Amino acid sequence: MLASLDQSNLVSQYRDSGARLFLFDWDGTLTPIVRDPAAAVPTPTVINILQTISTPPKNSFWIISGRDPDFLEQHFSSVPSIGLSAEHGAFVRRPGHTDWEDTSGSVDKAWQHQVMRIFEKFTAETPGSVIERKNVSITWHYRNAEPEKGAIDPKECRRRLEEALGESSAKLEVMNGKMCLEVRPRSVSKGVIVQRILSDYCNHHEQPSNPDFLLVVGDDVTDEDMFQAVHDSNPRAGQTFTVSVGLPSKRTAASWYLNDPADVIALLTKLEPTTKAPHEEL
Repeated sequence: MLASLDQSNLVSQYRDSGARLFLFDWDGTLTPIVRDPAAAVPTPTVINILQTISTPPKNSFWIISGRDPDFLEQHFSSVPSIGLSAEHGAFVRRPGHTDWEDTSGSVDKAWQHQVMRIFEKFTAETPGSVIERKNVSITWHYRNAEPEKGAIDPKECRRRLEEALGESSAKLEVMNGKMCLEVRPRSVSKGVIVQRILSDYCNHHEQPSNPDFLLVVGDDVTDEDMFQAVHDSNPRAGQTFTVSVGLPSKRTAASWYLNDPADVIALLTKLEPTTKAPHEEL
């Protein structure tokens, strides 16, 4: 059972630190999960909070999301001071930059046709489900599926995927997300991009060192790669906070939990009090 985040201690550590790094998921972390993923956009309040928390020179703030670059660019271009990582690290826009960097390299996409055929079959059999095809990954969403019109069988879909991919599965990962199945290359993950961000952070400061305050927050299975990468980097334990959003009983590599995105937003307002507490829904 996870312990509830000691926010007073975190705020105290934040105040005493000189170099701060924030690594945050988007969906389910900074914004609630909604039935229509396209509706999970930042409110003016959230944009204001992100601007405030990313403005101090001591702070480096990243959103590390499974969303594609177009979505992140559309909704966060007004906050150039934050870093953006799209498709679990396949694409990166660094803080203060406008260009996107493709970090996926020459990823083999030959598998995508086979995966699409399977997802299309299950979509046809599951009214309300949809396929999201990104640059390097494909996701089948069944959150809005209508069980009265067709069986929802993600376990069978996963079995069919793994069977069809065969030897290719050594280079691919089939992941269960929140009401979705995603197939992506194993070389692309939030853990890989977090390792890169940490390395770049240490090497691009006048006196290379780890950040002395590190806050990592996520809610989904894909965020476990972030938590593990941070633990493996062996940062200063007293000022490193890995936080899972959701039930304290779930299995996670995080050390603490917060209940929901509203708690996450409230925490950020405590770190930078000049940001007023939100008076609107997230």
